[in-house]
Amino acid sequence: MYVNYYDRKVKLPDENNTIGVILCKDKNNAIVEMTLPEDNTQIFASKYQTVLPSKEELQRLLNATN
Repeated sequence: MYVNYYDRKVKLPDENNTIGVILCKDKNNAIVEMTLPEDNTQIFASKYQTVLPSKEELQRLLNATN
């Protein structure tokens, strides 16, 4: 929802579609999700890693923070 809002209201016309990474943590749980526009066919990035941490690793990192 936030990615689509940003694309409609904030993103400049010459910018590519927004990609979102959702990291949520509560007392007993950590959630990691990626969001893309529904009709997305390509991903563009100025910086990228060839291997991203897994959802499980990101959850461990979230749980390790206070």
